[in-house]
Amino acid sequence: MRTRTFSDSIVSEASRYDLILATLPLPLFLGLVVGTFTDLPISPVVGLCGLGSVAVLGYGLFVAAPRSPTESTIGTALDAPFEAVDASLGPVDDSPRDDTGGHRRRRGV
Repeated sequence: MRTRTFSDSIVSEASRYDLILATLPLPLFLGLVVGTFTDLPISPVVGLCGLGSVAVLGYGLFVAAPRSPTESTIGTALDAPFEAVDASLGPVDDSPRDDTGGHRRRRGV
């Protein structure tokens, strides 16, 4: 049996998603530097440069979206549980039943 050591939990290689996360604040810092060293007001410059961060975030979420390692089998794996479900779920019958399965008559108050 293999035991887990401290070195097992350390990531040795940076992935594409680590690079995307590291890139997110860079446009904001660029806007801060430009706003500080020029006559342009800081707030609008940082806000406009924040659109660059939004673009990086959109790229990370929609273009380079994380994929599961078993993506090729995802269609068959997800279909299996739904085949076992009874699809004949008719309307809900909320009327009270007696022990024989027949309907009881409701009494008025």
